[in-house]
This record gives sequence, structure tokens and C-alpha cells, in this order.
Amino acid sequence: MGILISSMPDIVKPKRREEEITIPGRNGILTLDEGTYEEYTLSIACGTRGPARLREITAWLDGSGELILSTEADKVYKAKISNAISISDVIYLYTSFLVQFKVFPFKYSLNGVKSQGEDFIITSATSINNKGSVYSQPTITIYGSGNITLYINDISYGFTDVDGAITIDSEMMEVYKDGVNANSKYAALDFPRFEVGENRIGWTGNVIKIEVEPKWRWL
Repeated sequence: MGILISSMPDIVKPKRREEEITIPGRNGILTLDEGTYEEYTLSIACGTRGPARLREITAWLDGSGELILSTEADKVYKAKISNAISISDVIYLYTSFLVQFKVFPFKYSLNGVKSQGEDFIITSATSINNKGSVYSQPTITIYGSGNITLYINDISYGFTDVDGAITIDSEMMEVYKDGVNANSKYAALDFPRFEVGENRIGWTGNVIKIEVEPKWRWL
């Protein structure tokens, strides 16, 4: 697009979402930690030589998608343009503008997003290692039939009347088959997650195989 980058953003650690509560008669404060993180903003200072493509550029810098920075070329952000882009003349034949991306609090593995090269196909009880820096929320597809219980680190996740296959997307908190909602077949209070380090996987019931998209991520 002919954009010149004059300043890349700093690497930011997202703010943990916590609530501080003062309780009468108790010293200090009580901190409620949800285990979740806030979105944050990455700002990139840009410019162009001449105004010829400015309308095209500002139209292109809109909406949401995947953001990859050269300073972290193996990671990908989920991002959206969050600012109205203002063009200003700096010197003759050079224009500058600031692009601000509102980003999801985690960075994902570029390899996993682009090539699915980090997916797992499991046919027997095993362990997989979360190499990220924070828990992941995987997408798991179970192939089998009947009532099935999936175990991850001894926590059970039940599925009823599975017919061929069923998919659970922990990040979206949805269960579906062939794109059709199947939440009624899911019997658990929480959704599966992989903690940092080793995670044990097993199951009971008639299972042919399990496909796991781990979605490793970093702060």
C-alpha cells in the first residue's frame, strides 16, 4: 500500500481484570480475580510520500482482522481499527497519520493460525504440552457415538447422544455439529481449557478419535 512505518508499538502486557472490594471491619481490601484480561491499544505511526493514495489507504485501514507485526513475526493478534485516522502534512510531499489497533488481550501462534500445523489428532489417552504463557481455550472435535465424557486434567466434560461427531469451541463457549448449535448435548458447567505446561487428556464412551485445535497464546 506504499505506507511507511515511522514508529512501531511497544510490547504491552494486558491488564488483568480484577475488582477490589472494601469490607467493613476488615483490614485491607478483598480482590476478586476473574482470571481474564482487558483489551488494549497498539499505536503505529505511519506516513506516505505524497497524497495520491491517501483515500485508498484510509478506506483500507478499516474494520477488523489479523494483525502481524514485524517485531513479533511468529505471533498474530486479533485486532480492529479503533481510531478515526487524521492525516496531517509534516513536510513537503510527506503526510503522516496514526493507526490505532484495539487488540484482543492475547497473541496467538502464527503457525497454528495459518497452517493448522499445531493441531493434534488423538486416538488414545495422552498428554499435550501448552507452550504458551497463559491458559488456552481450544476447539475440540470428538468423533464417536452415544454418551461420551471427555477428561482434561481430571475435569469431566459430558456429551450426550453424539451422532458421528460434535465440536466444542471453548473460546466462543459454543457446542455444535456441522455448524448447527448443539449446546443441549453438553453437560458441564465450564468449557475445556489447557493450562500452561502438561495437560492430561482421556475419555470414556465410544470415541474413534479426537481432533484438537489448541490455540496456544501468549500475554
